[in-house]
Amino acid sequence: MVKENRNFANLDDNVLVDLALLEKNQKAWTELVTRYYGKVAATVYRIIGKSAEAEDVVQEVFTEIAKAIKIYKRDSLFSTFLYRIAVNTAYKYIQKNLDRNETTEEPEFFLQIGDSSSGSESSLIKQERAQMLNSAMKKISPEKRLVLTLYEVEGVSLKEIADILKQPLQTVWSRINQAKKELYVMLSENIN
Repeated sequence: MVKENRNFANLDDNVLVDLALLEKNQKAWTELVTRYYGKVAATVYRIIGKSAEAEDVVQEVFTEIAKAIKIYKRDSLFSTFLYRIAVNTAYKYIQKNLDRNETTEEPEFFLQIGDSSSGSESSLIKQERAQMLNSAMKKISPEKRLVLTLYEVEGVSLKEIADILKQPLQTVWSRINQAKKELYVMLSENIN
């Protein structure tokens, strides 16, 4: 058995998975959830948009991970496994709720930068740029938006995105480049 005073924050993901599965160690599971909760929540929010509903989907993601962790293979990073479940759960939610005629809050891909109440010109310019970028992101296809968000906003590697989406690396790279070109064109039109 593992000592109870072990510092779980310093352990590798795979060690935590083993402790959570084999020893049914709740502290190991809590550490995994704590470690990835913010990233999962940010990803789900960027896909879904509604913060109240996104929170429900985030909870569902961790429920799905708890069920699926038994089949986690060590052929990819745990974060890849986690993102795959997060993306799939979010898209299942979207498909299930497509027919509902609710107005939803649009996702914010890039946070509003700066405090608009300060009156600072640079803060206002940064905030305007973030708004233009968010607006442009909403106009590109969901597939391109997803890979660009994972790569540029979440900092996920190309290989990991390919693993998450189960797509060839070249397809992921191509979608990222196409998304960047489309954003460039849209943002150039807004500036001129």
